[in-house]
Amino acid sequence: MSSERNVQLTESEIGSRLKKEIMNNGLFLSTSVITVLGGIAAGLFASSELFLFLVGGASLSAITGTGYFISKTTIGRHKAMLKIIEKVRLETQQKREAIETQVLGGLTKFDDKSGLKQLDQLQTKFGAFSNVLNLQFDKDEVTHKRYLTSAEQLYFGAVDNLRALIMLWHSVEAINPVHIKSQLNDTSLDDSAKLALDERLSIYDSAKAEMLEVLSLNEQVMTKLDELTSKLGSIKTREGLSDVRLDTAMSEILHLINRTEKYDIRNI
Repeated sequence: MSSERNVQLTESEIGSRLKKEIMNNGLFLSTSVITVLGGIAAGLFASSELFLFLVGGASLSAITGTGYFISKTTIGRHKAMLKIIEKVRLETQQKREAIETQVLGGLTKFDDKSGLKQLDQLQTKFGAFSNVLNLQFDKDEVTHKRYLTSAEQLYFGAVDNLRALIMLWHSVEAINPVHIKSQLNDTSLDDSAKLALDERLSIYDSAKAEMLEVLSLNEQVMTKLDELTSKLGSIKTREGLSDVRLDTAMSEILHLINRTEKYDIRNI
């Protein structure tokens, strides 16, 4: 699965992303380079009048870089984590919105009533989840953004599955199973013609079976969204019980996100 969808927003993952972001920051990189180069230069000019200047510069740079790292991982950690989660959420939201119209149009073209119903249900269930989440947690809480982002990725995966469903429809658009079956009833056909018709019918049946698997997986997604919404509505978040009672649901959501890899549009 691509990294765009396979995002695990656990505490350790967020912390890892935060450290990576700090390490790639221009200020941290520049101070690190200056510290190293200053230290090397000081060693080379140990007997020179420049020694104290170089040591002072390297030390100041080291203090600046260390101070920046500490401020981001302690004092400013909460704010930095919120920023990271929000960035991931917005990226997921933009991708989801970009394909929703495309999916609706494709499902309508093939008159896929099951797919259209799922798209409508997914939108309704995700909306209900978001409403309950907003009532239970403040939007500037890490917990709020973490659960919203993970649920949105699950929703995005389900919508993307429907796009894979449309691709399957396109792959068999030129195959007419009714016509093929009527041809197979023609006793004048030779064996080679019957074999070719059977192969086309097999291709169609295989695609239809994959479509049912996609729809089945999406039903599990919707069930999990309902379950999580129900749990969110019943907990007493202000008494600190939320994380304990939601951790199981969250791990199951992440597992479902990983399962959507099979129907990632890029793997078809």
